[in-house]
Amino acid sequence: MRKSIAAAMRNAWAKRPGGNTLADKLLISRSAERSDVMSRWSAGEFRSSATRLPRSNSAVTDANWLIEALAISREAIRRGLGVVPYDVQILAGLTMIRGGIAEMQTGEGKTIAGTIPAMVLAMSGRQVHVATTNAYLAARDQQTLAPAFETIGLTCGLSEATQSIDAKKAAYGCDITFATGYQFGFDYLRDQVSIANRPIRRLGRGLRDQLSGDASEPLRVQRQHHVAIVDEIDSVLIDEAMTPLVLSAASPFDNNDAIEVVRWANEFVDELHVDDDFVIDPNTESVRLLPEGARRAAEWLGDRMSVQACWRLDRPWAGYVTAALRAKHLLVRNKDYVVCDGEVQIVDGPTGRIVPDRQWNEGLHQAVQAKEGVAINHERVTISRIARQSYFRRYVHLSGMTGTAGNQPKRWKADYGMGVETIPTRLPCLRIEHATMYFASDVFRMEAIGRDVLGRSRSGQPVLVGTRSIDQSQRVSAALTTVGVGHRLLNGLQDQRESELVASAGVRGAVTVATNMAGRGTDITSDADALLAGGLHVIAVERNLTRRVDRQLLGRAGRQGQPGSGQFMIAPDDELIRRYTPGLAKKMRNLKNAASNRAWDQTIEDLQCAVELDQAEVRESILNNEIHLNGLRQHVA
Repeated sequence: MRKSIAAAMRNAWAKRPGGNTLADKLLISRSAERSDVMSRWSAGEFRSSATRLPRSNSAVTDANWLIEALAISREAIRRGLGVVPYDVQILAGLTMIRGGIAEMQTGEGKTIAGTIPAMVLAMSGRQVHVATTNAYLAARDQQTLAPAFETIGLTCGLSEATQSIDAKKAAYGCDITFATGYQFGFDYLRDQVSIANRPIRRLGRGLRDQLSGDASEPLRVQRQHHVAIVDEIDSVLIDEAMTPLVLSAASPFDNNDAIEVVRWANEFVDELHVDDDFVIDPNTESVRLLPEGARRAAEWLGDRMSVQACWRLDRPWAGYVTAALRAKHLLVRNKDYVVCDGEVQIVDGPTGRIVPDRQWNEGLHQAVQAKEGVAINHERVTISRIARQSYFRRYVHLSGMTGTAGNQPKRWKADYGMGVETIPTRLPCLRIEHATMYFASDVFRMEAIGRDVLGRSRSGQPVLVGTRSIDQSQRVSAALTTVGVGHRLLNGLQDQRESELVASAGVRGAVTVATNMAGRGTDITSDADALLAGGLHVIAVERNLTRRVDRQLLGRAGRQGQPGSGQFMIAPDDELIRRYTPGLAKKMRNLKNAASNRAWDQTIEDLQCAVELDQAEVRESILNNEIHLNGLRQHVA
C-alpha cells in the first residue's frame, strides 16, 4: 500500500496543481486515519511529533512525510480551534502546498483551508507569509489561528503599518507572518531603501560590524521570500496589480508657488468648455487640452506669473490644468473619494473601501483638494516603487485561494506560473439566480428595489443590497427609507464595524445596504427562521466591470448548501453600459417597463471579457515598464 501511494503521489505532483484524484483521496484518507491516532496522544507527545519531522524543501514531495504533516495539521486545528477540517478543505490545502490556486466557493471555509498549507510548509523548514486583502483580516486570522500553531510549536506574527522596526523584525522572525499583500510589499521597499542608504564603509568595516553587532547596520525586516499564501488571491494579484506599490515621502522643499498654482488651475478650468477647449475620453478616463484650450491657458497664466517663477513649479502649467479638469469632470465625490475631517480620502474601486493613506499622483490629489476647498498638501516624492507582480514573483513558492479564479486560468499561468483547481463544494449549491432586470432609468430601478425589499423583509427573508459606490448606497438607502424599510447602511464610512454588520446580514428580516466588497472574508450566517423564508437574497445594483466581482457578490447567498437567491438590476447610466455600449443604454431608456433580455445579458458578458483583457494589458504594461527601468538602473550603475 505504501508503494502504491508513493507512486500515485509522484504522478499527482507531476500534474500540479490538480493532481490525480485517486492519489489525493488516498492522501486525505490516510492522513485522517493517522490524525485519529494522534488525537489520543498527550500535548507533549503531539508537539514532539511535529518537531521530529525532517525539514527540507523537498519534504512535501514525499508521500509518507506529507501524510504525517497533513495529519499533524488536522489534529492541531482540532486541538487549537475546536474544529475538524473537511476533506474539501484538505484538498484545497493540497492544491496550495503544490503551488496552485484553490478556487473555493464562498462560505466553504478558506481560512481553515489556508491554515493547512501554512502549517505543512512551515514544518518543512520554510518561512511562510500569509497575505490578506485588508489589515483587519490579517489581524483577525493571526489572532484566531495562533492557538493551532502553538500546539505544534510554530510561532506566528503580524506586520502592521504602524509598527516599529523592532516589532516588524519580531513579526518576520516567526515561522508564519500575517499581513496585507501591500504591507509585505511596502516592508520590502523600505528594506531596499535602507540598504541603498547605507553609508559606504572602508574595506573590512562591514565584516567588523557584523562580528561586533554594530548598531549602525541597517535594519532589514524581511528575511527571505520562501512561501507566500495569498487569501483572495484574485483581489491581491489582479485587482490591486493595476497600480504599482509606491513608497513616497514628504518633499524636502515646500513649494508654496505650486500650491497657489493648483488654486489658479481650479479657478481657470471653470472658463473652459468641453469639445472647444478640451476633450474627455470616458473609456480611458483621460482629459486632453485642445490647441484653443492650451492657448487660453498660456494667456491666463502669463497675466499672473513670470517666466522665471514658472521654472520653479513641479510641472508645466498645462499639467496643473489637466489635473484640475480630471478632478472636475471625472472624479466624483462619494464614488471615487470622500471628504472626511477636512481631508480628501480615496475610495478603492474594487472594494469600495476608504484608503486614507493613499494619494493620487501627478498633482491630481492636490487638484481634488482645491476642488473641494480643503487644505492643499505639498506633493509627495517617490522614494521607491515595485509592481505587485514583481514583488510576489520573488517568492520561491506562491499559492493562494479565492472564490473566483477559474475564468482566467491562462492569465494565472502566464503571469504567475500557477494553475487553478476548482474545489468541489461540501454540499450541493441551492442558490437561485433570478434573471437580470433592465430599467429605463436609475429612478425606476430604485423604486423597484424599494418594492422588492419591502416584500421580502415582510416575509422575514434577509436582504443584502450590494452597490458599486458610496453615493449609490446612499441612494438605495433613501429609496428604502421612502417605503418605510428599516435597514443598516454599510459603506466605506463605517469601516470599523464592517465585519460584524455583514456577519449579521443573514438573520431573519435583516436588510443591509453595502458596497460590493464590504466584509469580504466575513461569513454571513442565516438563522433557522431566515432559511425557512428562503435564505439570504442578494440584490446587485449594477454589473461590475469584471465577472469575478459579480460572482463574488452573488456568492454571498446560498453558502454551505443553504438556500439563497440573487439578482442583478441594471440601469442605462451604469458605468459599464455608459462607457462601453451607449447603443444599449439608448435601447434601455426606451423601455416602457422593467424587463429581462438574454441578448443584453450576453452583450454585458462580452463587455466584461473585453474589460478584463484591457486590464490584463495594463498589468503587463506596468510590469514591462518596471523591467525596462530596472535594466536602465543596472546599466547606469
